[in-house]
Amino acid sequence: MKKHIGKCALCRNECELSFEHIPPHSSFNSTPAKPVSGDKLMLDDDRMPWEIEGLPYTNQQRGMGKYSLCESCNNLTGSWYGDDYKLMAHIINHTLREPIEPDVNGIGIREIHPLRFIKQVISMFCSINNGDDPRFEPLRKFVLDKDAVGLDKNKYKLCMYFTKSNMIKYAPLSVLLMMGEEKCESIALSEITAYPLGFLLYFDPFPSWKYEGIDITSFADCKYDDTATVEMPLCIKEVNDVFPAYYRTKEEIIECVENNKKWAEENDT
Repeated sequence: MKKHIGKCALCRNECELSFEHIPPHSSFNSTPAKPVSGDKLMLDDDRMPWEIEGLPYTNQQRGMGKYSLCESCNNLTGSWYGDDYKLMAHIINHTLREPIEPDVNGIGIREIHPLRFIKQVISMFCSINNGDDPRFEPLRKFVLDKDAVGLDKNKYKLCMYFTKSNMIKYAPLSVLLMMGEEKCESIALSEITAYPLGFLLYFDPFPSWKYEGIDITSFADCKYDDTATVEMPLCIKEVNDVFPAYYRTKEEIIECVENNKKWAEENDT
């Protein structure tokens, strides 16, 4: 079997890397997957972002993930945090599979360990952004110390949403632009989507930005053994493309593509 040598996404030791399921395999990520890269999707103007037939892929028989963690970090984070992620995923799965009454706009989740859950999520972000960007160093330390609490809210904002979409998306560190009335603003973020949960990790957040999802950054303020009943809005988003923080229906994407083609033809570009 081929060995995967590199830096662990958490401890940063150079070593043989183990396969990290993203999300944990017990959270609906245990079936074979055929991931393709976003650049391959965007090379074909006539291909919709959910149409992956015929594209080159890597065959992952155990589910989606990456060789990103040393065996020690993989085992520790899995034993410390994995069960609470699984609990949240299975509760939301049950919620989304049942008919939702029109007047229901929130959900309550009892007996969850908020700190353990958010550390599992941040560990996943470290894995898909396995590089030397200094913005991730405080996050790595936060994950590796199971008793560490608190994130600097001037530097990080973590938001969550629910999704019925089957697309698994890893969007490493990206920059989004937003046109304001007087100037163009930008923000750095990374996104992970895997049924039934999606997450957006924003860097250096500022008040004027429109943030997608439910802000769960305060989960980091709990202690390791703290349990809580969490009440949150039923924030469900449809995910059909590889771009971060962009939630359009398939019909909206098709209409946008057709309008762009029409504009290009009319302007002879």
